[in-house]
Order: sequence, then structure tokens, then C-alpha cells
Amino acid sequence: MKMMSDDELIGALRAADPASLATVSDGDALRAVRRARRERRRPRWGLITGAIAATLVVGIPAGAAAAGFMARTGWFGSPNPGDHRDHCISAEVTEYDCDDEWIDLSAPDLDKVVASVYPTWMPLAPGVTREDLTARVIGISSADALTPVTSLRRTYESESYKDWLTAWIAANDRGDTAAQETASRIITEAADWPAIVATDGGRITDIMRAFAERIAAGDREAAQAAAEYEGAPGWDGIDRHELTDEIFDEVYGDDR
Repeated sequence: MKMMSDDELIGALRAADPASLATVSDGDALRAVRRARRERRRPRWGLITGAIAATLVVGIPAGAAAAGFMARTGWFGSPNPGDHRDHCISAEVTEYDCDDEWIDLSAPDLDKVVASVYPTWMPLAPGVTREDLTARVIGISSADALTPVTSLRRTYESESYKDWLTAWIAANDRGDTAAQETASRIITEAADWPAIVATDGGRITDIMRAFAERIAAGDREAAQAAAEYEGAPGWDGIDRHELTDEIFDEVYGDDR
């Protein structure tokens, strides 16, 4: 079968259920269904969801497979209704973990499912509670769509990563060296957090490490650039696109 073009893939998704993609950009929709395309492309500034900031929502009508069911659909593998359990390829371009269950983000018990996948091993930034973080992830994840359970875990990790960027900036502001060092260590470790690694289709973890190296050396501008790029609340509102572009050049080199 001939591989679908980008325009054809977007058209097929929107024809399947226009409402479910009403708030999802074409770029986000494509990234969510073709992670296995290994083409190296220049990251687009401003597409924070292309980094690690948001749930990987797949714009497939939840009602097609989950009508009458709660958030845990019991549906694994391919996001296409009717596919065999071990068919983990979507539109011949995207590979999914066959053991990753699809979650109905519009189900009334989504909050319970989100709470059930909370990563208990993950360090919380100062002042952030498990309940606060869970409520935030529920709010980000709620949609009329389906998503792999790994994307819920990634949302926890990415939100905590943003919290630690903010914690580093706050520690730097008040001259708290010990808190700054703790935040630096966790920001560095975040590039190896499991769900972030599992959903990295474009060397995003390498970008995180490049930021982390500068932050660990005490570079406040790099911390602010990372906060701007990720949409972290610690960002001071100053545009640092040029610094972020410099870091992209370090990571991608001639492949940008």
C-alpha cells in the first residue's frame, strides 16, 4: 500500500472526526501519528508541544472504539479500530508500543486513571504536591480524543521538569546555592526519565541535556531560555530565541 502524504494523512484524520481535531494543529496531529519517521528536521520555535510540554493527543474519535466504556478502553496496539492486538503500526508510518493502552480522555473517570499512573519515583519541586501536579495533568489531558497511557506519564514528567526549571530560577534569585544545585541535578536527570525518553522522536532529550549542562554551570540565561521554550512559569517574559537557536545548533549541527 502506498504511504499517505502529509496532506492526505491530515485530511483522513479530520474527515474521521473534525470535532476531535478542532483544537489540534496540523503539525501536532502529524507528530502524534508518525513518531517512527526518522527524518531529522529543524525544531520549530513556538511548537512547545513538539518538545515535552503537552499530552500526545491523537485525534481519533473516542466514540469509535470507546463508546460506553470508561477511560481505560482495554484497547492496545494500533489506534485504528478493528486492527489486531499486535498490529502496532498506524498509517504505515507510526509504531506504537503494543503494551500501551489507549485512554479515553473524555471519560468521566479520567481523573482516577491519571492519578493511578502517577510516577511515585519522581522528585517534586519545592512547594509542589502530588495532588497539585495530578490536578494539573488532568486539566492538560482532558479532551475528546484518545491517547496512549505513556503520554499521561510523560505529561507528569514534563510538568515536573518545568517545575524544576522554575525552582532553579527561584533559587538563583535568592542566592540559595544548595537548592540551585539540587534543581540542577534533577534538571539533568530529567532527560533520562522513562516516558520522556519513550516519546522522544526528535532528539528532544539531547536538547534538554544541552540546556542542563549550561544550567549546571550557573547560566541563568540558559535557564530562562529553557523556561521560555517549555512554557515554565519561571520565565521572566524576555525573548531569548537567539540563545535557544544557538543550543539547537549545538545539538543538530548541519542537520538543522
